Amino acid sequence: MLVDALQFVKPARERFEEWHAAGIAGVHATVAIWEDSTETMREVGRWQRLLAENADLLREGRSADDIRAAGSDGRTAVVLGFQNSSPFEDDLDLVGAFHQAGVRIAQLTYNTQNSAGAGCWEGDDAGLSRTYGINLIREMNRVGMLIDVSHCNERTSLEALEASERPVAITHANPRGFVGENVELAFRNKSDTVLKKAAESGGVVGLSMYPRIAPSGVDCTVAQFCDMIAYTVDLIGVEHVGLGSDYYAGQGDEELHWWRQGRWSREPMVPISGPVEFPEWFAAGRGYATVLEHLRKRGFSESEVELISGGNWLRMFGTGFVADSRN
Repeated sequence: MLVDALQFVKPARERFEEWHAAGIAGVHATVAIWEDSTETMREVGRWQRLLAENADLLREGRSADDIRAAGSDGRTAVVLGFQNSSPFEDDLDLVGAFHQAGVRIAQLTYNTQNSAGAGCWEGDDAGLSRTYGINLIREMNRVGMLIDVSHCNERTSLEALEASERPVAITHANPRGFVGENVELAFRNKSDTVLKKAAESGGVVGLSMYPRIAPSGVDCTVAQFCDMIAYTVDLIGVEHVGLGSDYYAGQGDEELHWWRQGRWSREPMVPISGPVEFPEWFAAGRGYATVLEHLRKRGFSESEVELISGGNWLRMFGTGFVADSRN
């Protein structure tokens, strides 16, 4: 069963048809980056309307069983998530409220410093807030919202992993030890230390072909992507490796500027080239079948391929999306 642990496509019937053509059973879809609670709830409402209007292709993804059911009947379960904790507005009550609305995953930070911790554009002298950050993690653990550290800096990632009593996800990032520093957003990738700690927590990392963080950038090949999968499996074990494309088809310049600078800057703080095309072989997700076939040819067993393609995410979602039984 195929699960893509992060996409930020502009929601439209064309995208949903692409998921169907690719055989994707579950997609984690971003509904907020810098938005506040009201703006985010509007986006959640829009997604709920789209789910109803496109019920022949989609269903809501509030649980691992929803994804399994979608895969069984040829649809895609959409798991709603945040790439920042801004929608909570430093109010712990909103964590449970958004969980009830269907949100199941939230990054502690996007690229910058916030009340919870520090993003990857900050220096590593800043880390997890000992007040709000730790309490936010406890509340997310309590209600059953998965903690994601994909865009957090090294220190915040490690401190979040230490603070959380439940497994922590890295939905879309690559191993810096394999990719190296010669890609546009090398600092977005994760050190071997963070990846090992995430695996020790029971977490999963979603490997991405996003050109700004992928091996060889825009020239990343299927073979190189599979080399990276093999490296990560050797590093942290096959039970902790999945897929998370960071695909963002349909988004225009206005959205890209919003992601890069929000309301807090007149221009991007980190120089980034314009929109980049994903590798041609990715083919809006249809290329996942090619990746999985390459893994089989490299000697990965069918059970290992199933774990990487989505089984590991299903295991993590199965426990991570439900409230802590001790509460």
